[in-house]
Amino acid sequence: MAALASVLLAAAPGAARAGCTRSVVNRTPYLVTVSQDGGPAMTVRPQHSRAIRYEARGSVAVSVFCPTGAGLPADVAGRPVFAARYAAVAVQDRCYVDIDGGGTQPVALNNPRPGDIVVAPYGVSCPLPPRGNAVSARY
Repeated sequence: MAALASVLLAAAPGAARAGCTRSVVNRTPYLVTVSQDGGPAMTVRPQHSRAIRYEARGSVAVSVFCPTGAGLPADVAGRPVFAARYAAVAVQDRCYVDIDGGGTQPVALNNPRPGDIVVAPYGVSCPLPPRGNAVSARY
């Protein structure tokens, strides 16, 4: 009888916990930050990846930043050149990022696995730093 009770409790709604660990991959030369549900952002360095854990329905924000200290104008340095927010879904052991029919470039969502986020080096560019001591001529 006790064994039957434990089986019924395990199968009860709410007893199963949703959750998946997936990857955020940065294939760009830029700095990428990712935050969930407005929480603190984690940094994904260029050409690196980090794990992301989905445990419930919520949101995930992705931002791409130009490198600081590269001689960029003050209005560009420290501001994202790309930023987007997506809905994230975790239902038992199924997790994915909801695209909502919109474009995602330069971010590939749910690839290669549902819930994975890959930031690719297309569609995003940082402005070139101003050239110092440029030669100018009047004709």
